[in-house]
Amino acid sequence: MKKILFFLGIILLANLQHSLFFKNNNISDFIFLYSQNNDLIENIKQLNRKNEELDMEIKELKSSTHALENFARYNLGLVKEDETFIQVIYK
Repeated sequence: MKKILFFLGIILLANLQHSLFFKNNNISDFIFLYSQNNDLIENIKQLNRKNEELDMEIKELKSSTHALENFARYNLGLVKEDETFIQVIYK
């Protein structure tokens, strides 16, 4: 009886080891998904920082006419009526 239980235990252990290393959702899949998850978390953190910067810029543009004027000048190339626009191109 003990020999039969021992061999059944060995067969069960071998089956579990086979599942762990060779079937779907094995250890290599886990390691790949874990590293991919870490990469995605880092990407999300970078996007959140960029969103915070853009939110601060939006709040500044909404609250200050001076900031809005500077944004229009530098990003849209707008000038006032009596001004001459000179664009300097660096190489």
